Amino acid sequence: MSIVNTRVVAGCKLDAVLMRCDSVREFRLTLVVRHGANRSMEGVKVIPSMVLVDKTGSPSSTGTGAIGSFLEDTIVYSLRARAEDVKANCVVNHNLQVRCSVEVIRDGTRAPPPLTEEEEVLPDLGHDLIVMWDKKELTDVCFDVDGESFSAHRLVLAARSPVFRAELYGPMAESKMTSITIQEMAASTFRSMLHYMYYGSLPNASKADVSFIMGEYQRLLVAADRYGLERLKNICEDKLCGNGITIDNVVSFLELADGHICPKLKAMCLDFLSDGENFKMVATTDEYFHLMQTVPSILVEVRNRFKMAHEKQTITDPGANKKTRMV
Repeated sequence: MSIVNTRVVAGCKLDAVLMRCDSVREFRLTLVVRHGANRSMEGVKVIPSMVLVDKTGSPSSTGTGAIGSFLEDTIVYSLRARAEDVKANCVVNHNLQVRCSVEVIRDGTRAPPPLTEEEEVLPDLGHDLIVMWDKKELTDVCFDVDGESFSAHRLVLAARSPVFRAELYGPMAESKMTSITIQEMAASTFRSMLHYMYYGSLPNASKADVSFIMGEYQRLLVAADRYGLERLKNICEDKLCGNGITIDNVVSFLELADGHICPKLKAMCLDFLSDGENFKMVATTDEYFHLMQTVPSILVEVRNRFKMAHEKQTITDPGANKKTRMV
């Protein structure tokens, strides 16, 4: 046998081997894939494949292939065909082409296709902007927030936020200023919002306790609503909903949801309060009493949701206790 080509694809070494058969009537080409028995390959499935290319440059149906394995870290794919069929359908100027591929599946998920040469050479524009922001290159506006300064690019902020577009490029006074002071916002919140506008995602959560992180999501939701970042606002709402509604957070979540139009979060809070036991524990708190006084419409919604839940329970269970009532 003789190795005709060697490549490394997705961490796997590929050797294309031409087997010399005793019979001149048979053509056999073998693809040997060595993926290595190491921890990085745990949960990885490697599927090799090979196909002959016909005289038009398209995959040919000539030959049959089969997968075998010699060792734990080696997979072999063999392609066999009649020599006369290969010569008739695939040989051009005494040469033939074979397309070899390796599909890599990690934990049941197919690996993304390899980048083209153009994609590898030229990173996307977003990547370049992130690099410039990280290095503070060519930034043209500075924000003073809670005692900290943040540099940014006007054009990026204007592209992300209609509010920033109006402030930085409209008739407002901020359009002429190189340093702008942001009131009523924590520095950590503004930092997270800037990170989202450049990266398109939230920064990694810190190792702080859950209550602190949920507080950050609440503040970031307010900031997102303030600057018209609807997708960021929805992300924060989903984070708060995913954490679950509790006796300790239901009032603050309900006030937040009502004030910033978060229907999903508000519905979860109302559902939580429709439970008689939950309501009894929450309704005696000063926080709940204050909210009902400042936003009376919420009290109406809580009563209506409680009534609906109670009527539904009575229909499904006629013998249910009917003494629970709103205070």
